[in-house]
Amino acid sequence: MAATDVIMPVSLPTNAGTRETLDLGYPVLNLQKLEDPKVSIHACAQKYGSQAIRSIFEKLAERSSSSVFEEINLSDNIIGDEGAKFLQEGLSGNSKLKRLLLPRTQIRTAGFQSIGSLVGNSPSLEMLVLSGNLGDAAGVDDDFKTGLSKSKSLKSLCLAACRLGDQGVTTLCDGPLKSHASLQHVSLNYNRLEDAVCGSIVKMLAVNKTLEYLELCGNSIGPAGAEGLVKGLIANKGKLRRLGLGQNSIRLRGAKALCTHFMSPEGQLLEFLDLRHNCVTYPGVAEIRNMLKKPLEDDEHNKGWMLNLGGRQLMLNAF
Repeated sequence: MAATDVIMPVSLPTNAGTRETLDLGYPVLNLQKLEDPKVSIHACAQKYGSQAIRSIFEKLAERSSSSVFEEINLSDNIIGDEGAKFLQEGLSGNSKLKRLLLPRTQIRTAGFQSIGSLVGNSPSLEMLVLSGNLGDAAGVDDDFKTGLSKSKSLKSLCLAACRLGDQGVTTLCDGPLKSHASLQHVSLNYNRLEDAVCGSIVKMLAVNKTLEYLELCGNSIGPAGAEGLVKGLIANKGKLRRLGLGQNSIRLRGAKALCTHFMSPEGQLLEFLDLRHNCVTYPGVAEIRNMLKKPLEDDEHNKGWMLNLGGRQLMLNAF
């Protein structure tokens, strides 16, 4: 069958009062339609809403069919909590779905709860992106953390800019992230995190056996928090391979602690460490580079903000 053949054409409503034909028999459902250069993100957001999501599953039910989607991309479509509920009802138990992309869809706390229940009942789901939705701390509690704990297939979870705060991330670290069976990547960027949450992250790292990449960029973690994270990395014994801490407030003190660990025997399994934009200052960078025996004035290959150390990368700059 040719790639352009239409398998299951259906007519779906748009928020503009019109209808559009979509193919529900294709394994990828992409409603982030920006191919036309005249289409803006705003226009995309206004096009499909929760009623379009409901209609998809109604049309499938009319044909006595189940969803065959392996990937659903609803990025920048305003589906809200109602749309999240329709996704939960329509996809729970589906063994086809592997990737669910829902960034910036105006899902709030109730919607997070619905998606959490869906995660717990999606046996093949490997990637979930909820970034840019204001779920708050309550969003990742209750049904969300329960569903996340039940999942045995999820490998990547993106919760950047969800306004989780220390409380929300503590809920995740004290619960499902501690012993998750499959999660390898978690993004918690831009979530208003401070030093207080680092204690829970340290305890999670000490017992987690699967997490390989943790993103904590764009928060307000300071020197004390950075020093605490070093303890977590030591206790983790090298299972975490990549750590993002760019755009925090760890300053020279925190950067020195992390760089010292990175170069130590215990830190040799850490492949990637991002410490950019942490107010280390130029003299601070020079001090660290001298400490690492990679002085700025002598190292021809590492004069920028990236230090390549074999197959490992350390990112560090002054501002």
